[in-house]
This record gives sequence, structure tokens and C-alpha cells, in this order.
Amino acid sequence: MKIYSFFLCLAISSCSCQYQTVARGKKYSEASSSEYKLYFQDDQGNIVSPWHDVPLFTQTDRSNQTYNMIVEIPRFSQAKFEIHREHLMNPIVQDIEDAHLRYLPNLFPWHGQVCNYGAFPQTWENPFHEDEWTGLKGDKDPIDVCEIGSKPEPTGTVLPVKIFGILALIDGGETDWKVIVMNSKEAVEKNINTLDDLGEKYPGLLESVRKFFRVYKVPSGKPENKFAYNGEVKDKALAEAVISFTHKAWKEMINNCSISGEDVGSFNTGNTQQGSACTVGREEARGEVDRQPLYDPVEAKLPDTVNEWSFLQSSANKRGAGFLQPFCLAVLVVTVMGVFSETVGQL
Repeated sequence: MKIYSFFLCLAISSCSCQYQTVARGKKYSEASSSEYKLYFQDDQGNIVSPWHDVPLFTQTDRSNQTYNMIVEIPRFSQAKFEIHREHLMNPIVQDIEDAHLRYLPNLFPWHGQVCNYGAFPQTWENPFHEDEWTGLKGDKDPIDVCEIGSKPEPTGTVLPVKIFGILALIDGGETDWKVIVMNSKEAVEKNINTLDDLGEKYPGLLESVRKFFRVYKVPSGKPENKFAYNGEVKDKALAEAVISFTHKAWKEMINNCSISGEDVGSFNTGNTQQGSACTVGREEARGEVDRQPLYDPVEAKLPDTVNEWSFLQSSANKRGAGFLQPFCLAVLVVTVMGVFSETVGQL
């Protein structure tokens, strides 16, 4: 078993090296002329779509138990990055709301996003058809993924992950599934294989994740989100069934080059590696990137409100307190030590 785990870790480590990112524009810039876009290329330098060309399963784990996650929002960060459905080659961009770049609130006691947040490639939550579990239509995007490993992962990382369960969030009358995962290397090293293992190793973590997704939109004036299954995090079996369903939907969409609809926008299925009706040439894909403004490594100034805390009574209740108390205690200790050090220095 230890030998298998060793070689699995080696295979997993090599997966993320197959892709690199190509940045264009200026990060956090509000100007449309310098919009920040993060494109993907393979190890041969060919531009690829993170939605359509990166495979759902890692190529090194033939058991199909290791999935590729595209990281959009690193844990504890606020900029709402996401794979763009409508742009050719689907770069990662920052979402816009009310004509301004969107940032997640720092909802007490969290700082930005509670997990490494992203999506599974080659999946689609179809907004034209209801799924069999909730009876609701999909939210238009590749299926969302919440990675709860021990360290933040940068935007654009292709991260091999292990699946533990799934949360059925209902957002605006649409199903917005959240798959709960951990990066595969860490899961192997810590011998975490099931939801029960996760609960034993990190008590209160799943409850905190569920609470975050329930209330994170409230500071912007929206109601709390609701869940199917009474908010229960369902097991790996359901997660795999839902992922398979969305993968099948993606297979149907990839040959349709003009998908659009009222209230759902359009969907760009351009790719360079699928050999579908919507496949574009490597030169066209590279030309799309080259037409964008050059990358400016100096980030734009963030809004002053980005680091403000939002406090909701429901975000500080006793549910999930087992996870919140250590965090709050750590903040208190650091604060007290800082005040103590400053006082001693003045004596």
C-alpha cells in the first residue's frame, strides 16, 4: 500500500506541470481596455481551453479516481475569478456585477473564499434541462469544486483531487452543485478516503463550508441560499453520479458551436484538442491571446472595501462553532501578543 501511495503521489505531482498559464491585461483593473485574462497552454506551448481541453480525469491514474480541478479562487482571497463561458478559449477572468469587478465579502470569521474554489473541466450544468436529483435546471457553468486541503492554490492551477462528497446548493431556482474534494497528494499522505475520515480529521469543517455557502451572498443584499437534502453533504457515490451526468451534458454541448438562450447567455465551445465541429486551429487560438493587451505585472489598486469585515448574526451562531472557535482564539492570541509586545517596547 505504501509503494502504491508513493507512485500515486509521483503521478499526481506531474499532472499540474502539464499546463501553464498565460496572463494578459492588468489584474484587478476596472478598465475594459486592460481586462485581466488568464489563458492556458499545454507543455508544448499550444493554447488550450481549461473548460474543454483539460481532461476531467488525470491521465496518470487509470482507475479514474483522480480528477483535475481548475482552481479559480485561492482560499482566503476575495477576487471572484471564474472560467469565462463566452470568450474563445475560455480564459479565467474576474466576474463583473453592477458594472464593477466582483469581490467576495469577508464574512466574519472568514477572509474571502472558505476553500480553494474552482471547477471540473469537461462538465456542464445544463441550464436547458432539469437534473433527476433536484428537478431543477443547471446554473450554466462547469460544476463547482471546493478543495479543503491545508494550503491555498494559485488561480489557474490544474490540481489533481480526490472526491469526498457533494452539496446541493439551490441558487435562484437553479441547482449549483458544490463538490467537496481534497488535493490527492495530501489525501493520500493523511490517509483520508471518505467523508467519515474527513470528519474525524477535521471536525466541524464541513459544517463551516456549508454555512459559508448558505450566507456568503447576504452582505450584498441577497437572501440566504437554500439546499436540497436539507443541506446534508452527500457521499462520494452521489458526487460521482452528478459529475458523470454533467460530463455527459458537456459531451453533448462540445459539438454545438452556437449554444445560447434567453437569460442564459451564450457558450463558447471553441477548443484545440477535441476534434469536434467547434475545434479551432492552433494559430487561431494563439492569435486570440496575442490580440489581448500585454500583461502588466503591476496590479491595480484594490478597492478600500475589500478588506472590510461583514458581520451576520447567522454567521456567528453555534452551528459549526467547533471550527470557528480555534480561528477566533488564534486571532485573539495574536492580538493580545501584539499589544503586549508594543507595551513592553514602550517601557
